[in-house]
Amino acid sequence: MTKKIFAISTLLLVVVIAAIFVYNFAFKKSSSSKSGGQKTSQEGKVVTQSNQSSQVKNDSGDTSPITAASDEAVFGAALSADGNYLYYFLKSNGQLNQTDLSGKLEKVISTETFFNLKKVIWNKPKNKVVLKLEPAPGKTKFLYFDISEKKIFTLKENLDSATWCGTDDKIAYKYFDPKTKKRTVSVSDSDGKNWRDLASFDYYGVEISSGPGSSNISFWPSPNAYTATSVNTMPFSGGDKKEILRDKYGVDLLWSPDGTRAAVSFSDQKGGHKMELAITNSQGGQFQNLMWATFSSKCTWSADSRFLFCALPGNIPDSAILPNDWQEGKVSPSDTFWKIEASSGKKERLVETEKIVDSYDAINPFLSKDEKTLFFTNKSDGKLYRLNF
Repeated sequence: MTKKIFAISTLLLVVVIAAIFVYNFAFKKSSSSKSGGQKTSQEGKVVTQSNQSSQVKNDSGDTSPITAASDEAVFGAALSADGNYLYYFLKSNGQLNQTDLSGKLEKVISTETFFNLKKVIWNKPKNKVVLKLEPAPGKTKFLYFDISEKKIFTLKENLDSATWCGTDDKIAYKYFDPKTKKRTVSVSDSDGKNWRDLASFDYYGVEISSGPGSSNISFWPSPNAYTATSVNTMPFSGGDKKEILRDKYGVDLLWSPDGTRAAVSFSDQKGGHKMELAITNSQGGQFQNLMWATFSSKCTWSADSRFLFCALPGNIPDSAILPNDWQEGKVSPSDTFWKIEASSGKKERLVETEKIVDSYDAINPFLSKDEKTLFFTNKSDGKLYRLNF
């Protein structure tokens, strides 16, 4: 009897010890691990996998409607004539590439390399370009590049700006004759042949533009807060020039697709600290100040010429001289993005400010064919970006 009681007591003792062991080294350890994990998570040292993924997504800007459409700095970004592709020249070597609208599926269009690119001027069909290069400080060189035919011509020396004449295969440009010291606006075939002078002027830098739906060209002094502007237009077939705007400072123009009006940006005064944006018709009449502090080079027109899509620069110091300091890179604004009805001046945001997770200094914007995406080059890093709205 005593032996049986001893055996039963021993068995019960083993069971109790086993139970205590399981509790201490299994359940308690597990509970301690969970408690410690929650504490560490609250202290911000470790997050669960799902929280970590969510945080990375937020930090990387995946929720932003603005995304990069190129992996590196580019020049001359443009939409193909059919609206299905993006073209751009790489800043690193001037190679011409094509991508889909998302910036993926990159394809090399031309292996020609162009170093020291400064400006790319596309014709309407997007099969020819005029390239402005700066091989040395203060020295410019212009090339005509027929992309379809893979032909390159060097245009004559002493040019500093050029534009395509409407839909024609002719170009207009500013020429300086070093012998006579005469400055002229001239027109020629796209390869520089059969040139003729259209008009003369007496200021140094000049901008030239041609509205896509117009048979006229316009020219004016390069934007400078200390230079009073005279904007002139004339037929590129020849004729008398007409002054349509004068006595404003820092002027730059962006013609509408139908050529009937232009967006005009200008400084509020000589040496001014604020930009203004206005609309004028092709004759310089119906001048309407939109009361909007931006640059025309931060805007693009809708295809029907009814709306402007503009980046509005912010964080510009009150002491800045505009447009000079911005052009020279002395200030780096942080833009918001807007749609403006040209006739009424009514404005609406393309994207709410809190959704813009990075800082952008947009230049040379253009729209997708359905006008639901705005593309722009970020002046700060040179990359191409897309804004879906």
